[in-house]
Formats: sequence, C-alpha cells, structure tokens
Amino acid sequence: MPLPRLMILFSLLCSHFTYAGPAEQTVSKPVIGSTANFLVDGHTVFRARIDTGASRTSINASDIKVIDGAAKMRDNVGKEVEFTIINAKGKESRQRARIQKVILIKTPQGRESRYLVPLQLTWNGVTSSVDANLRDRSNMNYKLLIGRDWLDSNAVVDVNPKRTIGEISNFLIENDLEFEARIDTGAASTSINAHNIRISNESPSMLDNIGKKISFDLINADGHSITVHTTIAKVVDITNALGTEYRYKVPLKIKWQGETEILNINLRDRSKLTYMLLIGRDWIGRNVIVDVND
Repeated sequence: MPLPRLMILFSLLCSHFTYAGPAEQTVSKPVIGSTANFLVDGHTVFRARIDTGASRTSINASDIKVIDGAAKMRDNVGKEVEFTIINAKGKESRQRARIQKVILIKTPQGRESRYLVPLQLTWNGVTSSVDANLRDRSNMNYKLLIGRDWLDSNAVVDVNPKRTIGEISNFLIENDLEFEARIDTGAASTSINAHNIRISNESPSMLDNIGKKISFDLINADGHSITVHTTIAKVVDITNALGTEYRYKVPLKIKWQGETEILNINLRDRSKLTYMLLIGRDWIGRNVIVDVND
C-alpha cells in the first residue's frame, strides 16, 4: 500500500480515539467524631462540636473591631478586623484578619449578620484554612463549631468512632488480672486460659449446666491467677484444626484503655499457647478497628 494511503488510514483510525488522561485516584478522608480538638491559628486549642447540619464554621469571638469600619457591615468587606477568640477554658488570643464576606445566619432567635474571616485550623496533624464566622458563643458548650465548609474537604463524620488496636494489646480481667492478648479477627468468640473448672450440681450434659454456678482459676502468662465465681451463660461449639469442641461461656469484666464492659468469654486451657487471652470479633466488632501495623 502506498505511503500516503497508509497515513490517511492512520489518521482516520486515530480520529475515533481520545486520550482520557490519567485515571483519577480516590483519596479517602479521615474519620472524625461528634467532637474533636482543633488548634486555631497555631495558638489556642478548642474543643469543637462537629455539626453536619451547619453550613458554616463558627468560632467564639468578642471585642470585634473593624479597622476604619463603616456603619454598614457589608461596606466593611475587604477591611481588616481585630477580634479575640476565647476557648472553653477561658484562654484568649487576639487575632487580626481580613473580612472575606458578610453572611446572614438563621437562628432560633431570628436572623443575624456575621463577618467571615479566614482561620487556620489544625486537626489530625493537618492544617487547613476555612472562612469562619465570628459570633459570641460564650453561652454555648462548644466555642468552636465545625460546619460542612470544613468537613467537605477534610473529614467524614462518625458520631460513634472506634479506636484503633494493634495485633497485641493488654487487657484487665475482673479488674484484677492483666493479660497480654492476641487480637484475632478470625475468631468469633473471645477465649481465656481457665483451669480447675468446678460446677455446682454438675450434669453430664454441658447444655444442662447452663445457668448453674461455676468457679475456675484464670492464669495469665506470668503465672498470676485469680479464682472467679460466676454463672454459666451458654455453651458454644468451637471449630479448630483439631475438630469441634464445646466450651462454657461466662460473663467476665474486661477492661481496655480505661473502659470496662461485661463480655461472655469462653473458657479453655490455653497454657500451651502463646497468649492466655484471645480477643475475638464479639469484642472487636463493638469497640475497635484493627491495624496490624499499630
């Protein structure tokens, strides 16, 4: 085929295709709870209410003075304003900024006009700018309110956020005995090292023992032990590499990072295992996110 005809054919083929550019990358935003601490302009820490119902961020401000100010607020846009921000502990910081805009806010008391000024907010180690409105929030619980203007670019909200736990962590059982535990998302049920299990009026059938009094010794990796007296809550079947076995589950107090709850834990001789306490999904699911690099 002559060269000119090849060039024409190549041009026709290319005309049917367009270059879309590099694929967009989705960047996940960090999770923030219903309240959080912010550093404002690198000086003052505010405990803030995170409010997805508010379109604008608002901060507690007093002694607001516009430099060479006019009588009408809208005539002051572009001018500099001085104001004092005050956190919940009464710490004050005098600020100076340029008025970006005047906005009208609807409140239960009616409508009010407020100045919008740029503020530097630091959260989770990242500093970003937001135009916050100035208002006397002295009678409110939170002196800083974070609205959708900041949230849109910086965080997603979880009003019941979970903490992060690593693959190993320390727990206190029955407010007395400390265990180093393996965090195991593959295990449905939490298990603890128990010995000398004794049941009042024990029946040969494990299921018939549900509701009866039980006592046993809990022993941690250091050999320290306590004797526990409680009631059998249920019997569970556990499948492992050796087959299926049945275990008693009993309510025990389990404490992690200052918070205590009662969890039905299965009893097993774990003396030949590395960890005398294994934390399963029954506790993990309600309390934490697991990060094996943590």
